[in-house]
Amino acid sequence: MKKLKREEIKRELEKPNGSALLAVDPSIDKLSLLAETSAMFAEEGVGSSLLVRLAKSRALLLKMSVDPKLMAAIRASVGDDGTFPKLRRNAARLLGSLSRSPEDADLLIERLEKEETRFVRPSLLLALGSVGGERAEAALAAYVPAEPANETEKKHFEEEIEALKQARAACMKHEKHAFTRLDKPYEIELAAPDRLTMQLSQELGRLGIEAYDIRRSSLKVRTADYPALFGARCFTEALFVVGTAKKATPEAAAELFGPFAAPFMAKVHEGEPPFRYRIEIEGDIPGERTAFKKTLRDLLDGKGLVNAPSDYECELRIVSAEGGARLYLKLLTVKDERFLYRKETIPASMNPSTAAAVLRFAGDHLKVNARVIDPCCGSGTLLFERGLMSPCESLTGVDIAHKAIDAARTNAEAAVRHYNMKQAKFIVNDILRFEVKRPYDELICNLPFGNRVGTHSGCEKLYAGLLDKLPTLLKKDGVALLYTMEFTLLKKLIRERKYLEILSQERTEAGGLTPMVFIIKVN
Repeated sequence: MKKLKREEIKRELEKPNGSALLAVDPSIDKLSLLAETSAMFAEEGVGSSLLVRLAKSRALLLKMSVDPKLMAAIRASVGDDGTFPKLRRNAARLLGSLSRSPEDADLLIERLEKEETRFVRPSLLLALGSVGGERAEAALAAYVPAEPANETEKKHFEEEIEALKQARAACMKHEKHAFTRLDKPYEIELAAPDRLTMQLSQELGRLGIEAYDIRRSSLKVRTADYPALFGARCFTEALFVVGTAKKATPEAAAELFGPFAAPFMAKVHEGEPPFRYRIEIEGDIPGERTAFKKTLRDLLDGKGLVNAPSDYECELRIVSAEGGARLYLKLLTVKDERFLYRKETIPASMNPSTAAAVLRFAGDHLKVNARVIDPCCGSGTLLFERGLMSPCESLTGVDIAHKAIDAARTNAEAAVRHYNMKQAKFIVNDILRFEVKRPYDELICNLPFGNRVGTHSGCEKLYAGLLDKLPTLLKKDGVALLYTMEFTLLKKLIRERKYLEILSQERTEAGGLTPMVFIIKVN
């Protein structure tokens, strides 16, 4: 990775949108860039806009917060009347991201009292809300934005009003509310992997929960036992059904959310309001999303709810569709502890709910106490879900990438700790060179798709080699579960091998792609 010198950074910053381009350039070493820019800012007051962008990375943010020279320069820039207004604005943004000190709240309050440049004040207010504390809360409660002196100030006045609302919400002492229980049965919609909702329905049936309105990627239940739903592994999220609005407008959404959200949250939690929420919009809506959210927030806040997008207890979701919008509430005060083994992931890691559903699709062909191998195991998701589905004699993962195996081993330790699972074994090797001493009962695999990981030609070589090796990897009555986006290629290769038989297959959806599940056996 490139390490830029100070003069090179300055030249890049002089270009249009230079700070944004530097912050996202993957070829540049970000730690080196941060170190050089921090020193440059501390010594010359240059580079504040780049630091603001770098602070969006949590890892870089932590490094900035422990840099005494940088922090001193930021505080000096906030308090100095002689600095450029844009520099004071950026310094305020940085201080709000980096500090929670009462002394910094005092500094921001003092600056706010004498700041004459209107476009700086919103950043000072937001920083004060982020720093927090009793003095910040009192100052924000007492603050009244000056009316615009002329038409040119109107935009900055509106920004100040908006920043003040956000700062007050951020600074408010938020009570942590504990979920108790549902006061009655509610209609809840569960999202499932595309075309695999029957697997979720069967899972719920075994838990004594009846599903209805079963669609391609969702189904509904009516229950008063919300935590019981998390005994099922094949859904990605659970949404309380609020209703359907005829129009996708903030006013129409408020008419439904208003009577439902605050009373619902109060009934199912200990503690006093307000309850914190965020707004999420899916699909196309008339106008601009930010304006929609602001209008809806203004209609809902004060009715037992407060908009807190960075620290929320529920999500109010608007799913816009032709002819109106579906409204849901997603509850976040009940922890989803189904996938506690998932400590580390790698690019193209399989979604655990998808892995659970895919395995249940193959359930009739899988055995109790099976010996199972995953030849491209990645971080181990599919293998862990197989171990949690029914007892296995052994779980073995093979992957050519050291990083994947390191992640899988970390996850395996968590699986043993949280679920008392049998310890899975992970091996760095190329499956085409892997020597098998004793054939396995099952082979399960999320094969490389050839778009996010690998190439089409690489997939063809791997797929062909793996199919050729199946008779040595599997017992006579063994089965293979293969999941891939390259389904046309895989189907062609299977048909070319007369000793292989497709027992079942199904299309599904994952991250905008449409992979296929194959269950095959060796004849």
